[in-house]
Amino acid sequence: MTQHTFDQSTEPTYVPLDDTDNHFYSHDIGLVAYLLCLDFELVCLDKALRNKVLFILKKKSYIDAEIKKYWDFKSSVDAQTYFNQIKRLKNQIFSS
Repeated sequence: MTQHTFDQSTEPTYVPLDDTDNHFYSHDIGLVAYLLCLDFELVCLDKALRNKVLFILKKKSYIDAEIKKYWDFKSSVDAQTYFNQIKRLKNQIFSS
């Protein structure tokens, strides 16, 4: 399984797909864009499935609270920043 990493090194980094203690996994581009607006770190993309992309973010202690706020419609981020994160994610999906 090939994963696209975003660090500056030339060597690919292995990211396990079952490390829920250190990483958060989602197919939801809107949720991931929201979390990126809050300075969560995108570790890599996994495009193993033909029509789906799995986003992998570095987990922080308060991620569950932020996800709950997102799904409860109680989240708030700058609209332009959110839009730019969506564009960034789409560029990363289609450029690799």
